[in-house]
Amino acid sequence: MFGIIFSFLFILFVFIYKEICFFPCLFYKNKDLKIRKARVYLREISISFLKLLNIEVNIKYKDNFNIDTLDKSQPIVIISNHQSNFDIPVLLSVFKTLDIGFVAKKEMETWPFFSRWMKRGNYIFLDRKNPREGIKSIKKAVSIVKAGYPTVIFPEGERSSDGKIGKFKKGSFKLPLDSKGIIIPVTINGTLNIQKKGSPLIHFSKKISVTVGSPIDLKSKDPQFNKNINLIIEKIIKENF
Repeated sequence: MFGIIFSFLFILFVFIYKEICFFPCLFYKNKDLKIRKARVYLREISISFLKLLNIEVNIKYKDNFNIDTLDKSQPIVIISNHQSNFDIPVLLSVFKTLDIGFVAKKEMETWPFFSRWMKRGNYIFLDRKNPREGIKSIKKAVSIVKAGYPTVIFPEGERSSDGKIGKFKKGSFKLPLDSKGIIIPVTINGTLNIQKKGSPLIHFSKKISVTVGSPIDLKSKDPQFNKNINLIIEKIIKENF
């Protein structure tokens, strides 16, 4: 019980500290700098949170891919399977040299603390129950990616209840296809053990594995690849599971 209370107070302190650090950014005239600062601070909050929970994240890069060699001037979309709410802080801790954002479920817009930073970081909140609004959100995400903000999307559309990777929805791939940039396929395994879908319980001292696949430049792909893109990326991510 003491550990839970201490953890809550510690993460609350981190949020308050970062609010103080971010305060001068509120007066920035440069919107881009403000967004990137918010993304950096949320990444730092996430890393602190994982350390507090004693979460060990093991990262594997396929084909000796070095994230630092990536052309960051290109539109970048990270596509990942989805096991837990903790996929977001884990991915933020993995991509330390990319100021990544997310296409997140609409419900997260009301989350205390985190939603505040997500809005500042120009994250997209997707309403899965309203197709029309969902299309608007994806179009907005495309413009954000094209503006130079790398973005993560979970094409399963929801968290896995058993850890297995589900079907990738074709509609989610409108984001990378319309952005005409680079896809980075990512496979997460183990976040389900921190917090399962539908459960408020958070478990300490878990090991997570993250496999970062080789980047795929959509500009070099033919129409047949684009037609089957959801099946191709799903296969890559499943093979790395």
